[in-house]
Amino acid sequence: MPKALHDLHVMVTRPAHQAEGFRQRLELAGAVVQLLPVVEVRPLENPQAALTTLAQLSRYDTAVFISANAVNYGLSLLDMQQGEVLQTLTLGAIGKQTARTLQQHGFTAHWIPQQGFTSEDFLALPQTKQLANRHILIFRGQGGRELLADTLRERGAQVTYVDVYQRVCPQIDANQLKSLHEQQQLDIISITSSEGLLNLLVMLGNPDWIKTVPLLVGSQRMLATARQAGFTGTIRIADNPGDEAMLQALLHWVQEFQP
Repeated sequence: MPKALHDLHVMVTRPAHQAEGFRQRLELAGAVVQLLPVVEVRPLENPQAALTTLAQLSRYDTAVFISANAVNYGLSLLDMQQGEVLQTLTLGAIGKQTARTLQQHGFTAHWIPQQGFTSEDFLALPQTKQLANRHILIFRGQGGRELLADTLRERGAQVTYVDVYQRVCPQIDANQLKSLHEQQQLDIISITSSEGLLNLLVMLGNPDWIKTVPLLVGSQRMLATARQAGFTGTIRIADNPGDEAMLQALLHWVQEFQP
């Protein structure tokens, strides 16, 4: 009996160190998977500013982690004493995956959206509504959105960002996509961030053909980014960009076309 995704050709664009779990799920369901990372996550070239901020960690009562990468790279910059200080703070995690990553390192997140993974979901938590006299440190990658800090400040908090890693557009040849497309071996491209989608266009030189290829995206915001960038093909939206949600959205998409 054929598997649910039998011979479906899927391009996975997650960062290389985060792609294996999704690839395994897809292949178990019968898909043919190609990997093309469109975002590269790297340590900071110069971490001095981050180290200076983290040396004053005891000034804060709350620390918020934007992503699992923010957890892994942020904690790698802490010394033992700073780690002990972090244990005493109220910890926030934007999304359950970020909370799980904190837990793997021995930390418990106190503020976690039960649904969703965005700054908007985090800001909907009742704990974030009244923040007078709160001193909040936000762990993130360079160049993230300002919505979170701006809103927390409007609600009375004093907020500082600490950039603990960087995201860059990979310097790799993406033209394999065109060959796969021409050979009818590119059925859908999985996209897990708006930044990654825009990087893909840069890597390819923004050709028209890519904008007709179906996309699997992890949020309404990614859908809006794709449409604004000129994508006219089918776009399937998952509940979130996690592996399981993306797989379920893909399974539902395939089922719609089965007789």
